[in-house]
Amino acid sequence: MLTYTPPESRSVPTREKPWLLLLLAFAWLWPGVFSHDLWNPAEPQIFTAVEGLGGGGWLPQVFGRPFFDASPVYVWTAALFERLLSPWAADTYPAARFASVAFTALGLACCGMAGYRFLGRHHGRSVVLILLGSVGMLPMAHLMSGMSVVFAALSMVLGGFALSQHRAVAAPLLLGGGWVLLSLSGGLVLTAAMMLLALALLFSRQWRFRRYYVTLVGALVLALPLIPVYPLVLRYAEPEAFAVWRSAYALGAFGGFDTVQMAFSLPYYLKNLLWFALPAWPLAVWTACRSRIADTRWGVLALAWLVVAAVLLSLSPHRFQDHLIWLMPPLALAGAAQLDGLRRGAAAFINWFGIAAFGLFAVFLWTGFFAMNFGWPEKLAERSRYFSPYYIPEIDLMPMLVALSFTPLWLWAITRKHIRGRQAVTNWAAGVTLAWALLMTLFLPWLDAAKSHAPVVRQMEAALPPALQRQLSDGRACVAVSSADIRMRIFWKQYGSIPLVPEGNCRYRLVHTPKGTPVPQGSVLVWEGARPRNKVEGFALWDIKPEMR
Repeated sequence: MLTYTPPESRSVPTREKPWLLLLLAFAWLWPGVFSHDLWNPAEPQIFTAVEGLGGGGWLPQVFGRPFFDASPVYVWTAALFERLLSPWAADTYPAARFASVAFTALGLACCGMAGYRFLGRHHGRSVVLILLGSVGMLPMAHLMSGMSVVFAALSMVLGGFALSQHRAVAAPLLLGGGWVLLSLSGGLVLTAAMMLLALALLFSRQWRFRRYYVTLVGALVLALPLIPVYPLVLRYAEPEAFAVWRSAYALGAFGGFDTVQMAFSLPYYLKNLLWFALPAWPLAVWTACRSRIADTRWGVLALAWLVVAAVLLSLSPHRFQDHLIWLMPPLALAGAAQLDGLRRGAAAFINWFGIAAFGLFAVFLWTGFFAMNFGWPEKLAERSRYFSPYYIPEIDLMPMLVALSFTPLWLWAITRKHIRGRQAVTNWAAGVTLAWALLMTLFLPWLDAAKSHAPVVRQMEAALPPALQRQLSDGRACVAVSSADIRMRIFWKQYGSIPLVPEGNCRYRLVHTPKGTPVPQGSVLVWEGARPRNKVEGFALWDIKPEMR
């Protein structure tokens, strides 16, 4: 019997172009890595730890104190990139940020491979596209952040699970290696949770097969001897640092063995998940409604992983949105499973919402670029000066070429016809890439002037009387600073020319205090300043009386 299918309902064959995915991922990875100073909250201390390794030591330290706020693997890798690439290929800050790019690329590759192995051909690309389209991934991938190592480790774990049915050697290497890397980046609690997850999968009939038993045993044989290596080396080589690690950092987000912390943080993480994992979580919900994922091997894994991660996030004492990275591999996998079956209306909504949102944001960024550099529109130019008064209008040729190339490429991508689920997610990821690229090219000098502490440091040195500058340069005077004020010491070391003396008996003292704080009686305020619109953080230079030194 003949049937009629309306033209708009007929499936349209699409030619897969894997090189487009590689090009999009490459374009997504690099904006924001170059041409800016160290940004809070993590970059100043991480880079100082990276510099500290240049002296020949192996333990990351910041001004002689052991540094455990970021994974030692990240600091070692950043130091390696800095040594290899600076100064001939990149400046010191971008070279160190290459570590984030490398670990993020590793994570994307492992997640893509897991999508291919679990879901079939072409689905690996969908997993990667969903990750590229998630806004919460951007800071981790482009700024100095130890969370990129956590993402890479979790992605390796996911890849190990995915290969368990196909590769008897690679699967345990990825699974066990992911656990080891996770122990060095996410703490022992998260590592133990992922290992228990692997054991708990045996309760599901989907995971009771011979090759998974081999994978699990091989991964445990690899991981169990290697996980204690770092703590043991730390204990015998640096006993004081080991005491600090054991007391406050061994358990990752939950502190250390002597200071175990817990709190109820579920509302915070649920609220931030709405934007952090968009569009991963709506697509995962669609998959859950569309199919019986509990009857599939990947579905059991994704559900169990999400439950374990949700429990840990609920009990986490730190409300740190980057910890939502723990959820991203299973969410992206689940979101990709039914992406090709996404209804036409839902795909059109995702597509047009992304076009409207990122298109309007791109128009705003171009308009803001003209406002802050050419003074038009006047009202927007006034607001740009208000939020970043230290910005000096400048137009750099290379960022302009990048911005001018990204915009027409995005316009070309969104004009394709016959949009289905995968094309809609591709357009969404292209929109995120466009918005981030424009922000990190057109607005980067403006953002850097507002976020960097370099203008404040230079402002202080320029405000010093000439006589005092001469005394400081020839050593007849000095500026003291509290040894506990690590951040201020970092800023003046990176951007200034005046050496600070920790706890020194100096006539001048640099203090970290809100702007407008009263000067101690008998002392004189030489200078005070702060970053634009920052009412909490401020700096002041005092000429203190002798009895206060």
